[in-house]
Amino acid sequence: MDREKQNLNQDRKPTKKRRKKSDNRSAEQLRIKKKRPQSEPQIESRKTTVDSKIAPKEVGKKTAPPVRKRKKRKLTKEEIEKRKKKKRKENVIEIIKFMLPIVIVAIFVFFFILNTSPHMVDGDSMKPTLMNKDRVIVRRTKVPERYEIITFKPPVKSEYQYVKRVIGMPGDLVWTEGNDLFINHQAESLPKESAMSAASELPDGTIKVNISEECLEQMSQFKKIPTGHYFVLGDNRNNSSDSRAFGLVDGNAIEGVVSFRFAPFKEIGWIK
Repeated sequence: MDREKQNLNQDRKPTKKRRKKSDNRSAEQLRIKKKRPQSEPQIESRKTTVDSKIAPKEVGKKTAPPVRKRKKRKLTKEEIEKRKKKKRKENVIEIIKFMLPIVIVAIFVFFFILNTSPHMVDGDSMKPTLMNKDRVIVRRTKVPERYEIITFKPPVKSEYQYVKRVIGMPGDLVWTEGNDLFINHQAESLPKESAMSAASELPDGTIKVNISEECLEQMSQFKKIPTGHYFVLGDNRNNSSDSRAFGLVDGNAIEGVVSFRFAPFKEIGWIK
């Protein structure tokens, strides 16, 4: 009997443990159920705090007052005239702005394209001023002056135009002694025969050059260089065919005055 009681007691013990576990589960479920309804008021409280933050901003906004249209004031005659003057000035300025570039281009075309021409130096007669194959710009409308360099068609047969320096101008006094030619642009009259060949007694500004027979025949006829004619020389006197050989140059044969060298690049600049 005792053993049977013990066995019964052992069979009853696990049932108590099971009951305890079930009780514990039920208690936890009750706690969860109690906690769940608490989350809703928290959300509501958050909403109320957010609304409370937004509300003052909405309340603080001020509605802009309606814009009133101003009535246009009638202008006086003086004001109308002033406005007209301003408009005229603006129109004149716009016309000037529009026309100025056109005028500049026209001036450039007139002076640098229509009145100039390129020229290539051929030979060494103008050394050291101009070298062989130098490229220069010639001003065709300029009247040559003393000591300026000109390009011209020579009075001898040649395929090229010559480049020389003007030494004698129209109106300069000229006289000959043997094969020598004397040119003077300062004296008003010819010197005495005794002083013509003496270098110490020559007038100031006198230039003496040795000329050919052809040039001598021409120059012996004049006391002054005639109008529209020029006596020219090359800077390289020992290697130049110029007025010493063929005489005076007619002004109608002159192309123009050399003013600028544009090649070679190292020697670019104005010519004197």
